[in-house]
Amino acid sequence: MIQDSRARALPIWGEGKSQIPEQELLRQQAAESDARGIGDVLKIFIRTWPYLIPMVLGYWRTSSGVAGDTVSTQTPSPWNYNYVPFLVTALTLPGLMAGWVPLSLSWQHDMLFWAVAAMVVLSWSLIFLRGRSFLTALILLVVVAAVANLFAMLAVTGWRDNLHIGLVTFGCLCMWLFQYQVSDGRLQVRVRLGCHLVYYYILVWVSTMMGVVAGLFTVDLLNQSILQAQPLTPFLANFVGQPELAAGSIELLDLVQRQDLQRTYITFVVAIGFITFPLAVAMPYYNVWIMQQINQSLRLALVERWHQLSLRYHSKHRVGDSVYRIYQDSAQVTAVISMLISVSTQVVQYAITIVFVAALDPILGMLGVTIAILAIGYASWFSPRVRSRSLVARQAGADLTSRIQEVLGAVQVIKANGMEAREQRRFEQDSVNAFNAAFRVRSLVAVVGIIMFTMAAAILLGGEFLMAIWASDNRETFAAILIGLVGLSFVRWNLAAFQWAQTEFFKSSNQVRGVMRQWTSAQDMAMGLDRVFEILDIEPDVKNAPDAIPMPAFSRDVVFDHVGFAYESDRAILYDINLVVHPGTINAIVGPTGSGKSTLVGLLTRLYDPDSGSISIDGNDLRQLDVESLRWNVSIALQENVLFAMSVRDNIRYVVPEADDAAIYRAAEIACADEYIRGLPDGLDTVLGDRGGKLSTGQRQRLSIARALVKDAPILILDEPTAALDANTEHQMLSRLSAWSRGEDRDNEASNKRAIFLITHRISTIQRADQILYLDQGRIVERGTHSELMQIPDGLYRRFVEMEAMLQAGVRPVGADDRE
Repeated sequence: MIQDSRARALPIWGEGKSQIPEQELLRQQAAESDARGIGDVLKIFIRTWPYLIPMVLGYWRTSSGVAGDTVSTQTPSPWNYNYVPFLVTALTLPGLMAGWVPLSLSWQHDMLFWAVAAMVVLSWSLIFLRGRSFLTALILLVVVAAVANLFAMLAVTGWRDNLHIGLVTFGCLCMWLFQYQVSDGRLQVRVRLGCHLVYYYILVWVSTMMGVVAGLFTVDLLNQSILQAQPLTPFLANFVGQPELAAGSIELLDLVQRQDLQRTYITFVVAIGFITFPLAVAMPYYNVWIMQQINQSLRLALVERWHQLSLRYHSKHRVGDSVYRIYQDSAQVTAVISMLISVSTQVVQYAITIVFVAALDPILGMLGVTIAILAIGYASWFSPRVRSRSLVARQAGADLTSRIQEVLGAVQVIKANGMEAREQRRFEQDSVNAFNAAFRVRSLVAVVGIIMFTMAAAILLGGEFLMAIWASDNRETFAAILIGLVGLSFVRWNLAAFQWAQTEFFKSSNQVRGVMRQWTSAQDMAMGLDRVFEILDIEPDVKNAPDAIPMPAFSRDVVFDHVGFAYESDRAILYDINLVVHPGTINAIVGPTGSGKSTLVGLLTRLYDPDSGSISIDGNDLRQLDVESLRWNVSIALQENVLFAMSVRDNIRYVVPEADDAAIYRAAEIACADEYIRGLPDGLDTVLGDRGGKLSTGQRQRLSIARALVKDAPILILDEPTAALDANTEHQMLSRLSAWSRGEDRDNEASNKRAIFLITHRISTIQRADQILYLDQGRIVERGTHSELMQIPDGLYRRFVEMEAMLQAGVRPVGADDRE
């Protein structure tokens, strides 16, 4: 239970700002001053397009069974679709000759005839047009095909016209689905597959159109004929196979006829259910699968860029913040796609609904449009407020994740020093801040929903009142002629018209409110994606040059030539470093804390690039070497002995997964770890605890060194390698490392000599070095062997050795505090 007063930062009513810590209030105020508008939010959404391309365009499968890239790298592409106009023409002619789309029979048939003709002409034009003209013709073809199919379904009776239009539309689609080329005298065909978002949209619209059409006719059949004994419209009578029940052939339906229609109605509803039920079950699953594929692509891209960023970036950002962005913020891309699919579906459904409702009476259409206008105006007010509060909530969530990561990583230090209560209070503060920030977002979203419901309800009640009056007066509907052509009884306001219009009118309101809910959520999604794109937008400080080359075999020297480096422009770490290191040597880097030792060796692996000067290996500037190749040729054993919760074998061969047991034991022997490994319960197969918790500090240190040695790289960096070792083990390891550096473990071949960089404070370790470099305030102030540096009167290295000797003897050196 939270005992801290910060738990009262969130009162029952209001936002409780008086209890929020001052730094949190400042951050909230900074975020709320964000000036981004709707256009900026849309740009963020548009940036998700590269991660949608694989799900929209899919991939090509050739006739040889090889999958190819969606976008051809060849200009112009050898693949073409010149057969499509011939195919479209071939599919058009039989239908025209058979009279499926006759000319001059009615204006509806004439519309279909000219639509088919337009599709044929546009398909031919696509062969010759390029650039914007091609795009314009393609858009026209899509629009004409969509309208023609909808018109054939609703405005023309019979099934032949639908089949004809469907075949011609399929012929046009073939330009996108099937392409061919002739290569070496052989015909090759490729098929586009994997367009899952396209497939999903097709399923959505098939389901939607089936629902609209089925709803139109079932409501008419139920309310007019079954409930009121009214004759069927001619279309419905033919549709159910009982033309004798059409209006004009009979005055009223008797009980038996109504019961027969009732059975027909139930059969029709059950049949529609059998068709739509699989879609209703499969589509949510399909949607989740698509979203996870897209999310995976973004998450992999984010982690890949995170790995590419230099330590300069990582040193400025908390690990928990990066974890939150990679895991939580990146997931917003799936939410965005789901939102776009849902919004686009609802907007089109809303437009169709408004058109149908306006056909009954324009006043209803205007009322439906009024709800949308009010929603848009209201959205302009609440959108920036949701964005600002969402950004604060995400930042607070990232802080909480960072706190959890830090506490779990430092649990040993916390328990050893009895700091549990303090860390609990710090966690409570971050937890309450995150909870408070999240509540501020959700409370605003709730208020938005309540206000939208209130505005829509007032308009809906007015519209329902008008519809009831019109139905009681049997008033003629606005588009009675068009409605009659479709085959419905809604030529006058009746019970069926009232029931259907009421349902659709309320549906239009729900669609507007649904879009507003999605748009409200979109503000939060945009802030999450924006944090993701912040990382993706960062250009790595360290990256390969366009003409980078693999690192050649190391044979001569490593040279630091007037190297300077600073993490911040006003805080230099290294100044004018000049250094030459030869293979077969151990080079100790010594100096007080903060003198730049770790930074110096970090430059060697291009964890950073120097701000001035250059570093070269055998005359090759590191910036001209392939980064991956360079780092493969450099092994590092860090001061922090990071081990993983897996077997000893897998820990040692972590960077060389293919290493065999012989290589592992050879590395372990040099690191003086072979004896205790054999003494473990399962030897190399012994599974370690998290961070190697089952081992002592010295054992973990030797395993880290073995992991660096098994790589067998020509350059080795050891950061305090003997800090946790006893004197005897230290002596053995240094002797073996010295022989390893000279290549004596492999018959003393010159090509096997390695250069070792050694960061240490232990005198017994330093004395065995071939070259000692003493750093002070970012400069190499002394260099030489141990004996040479001890000869320098008042030398810094000599003073360092004397102080260490006095400390070991139990004598506190004068000025030791100042020196540290």
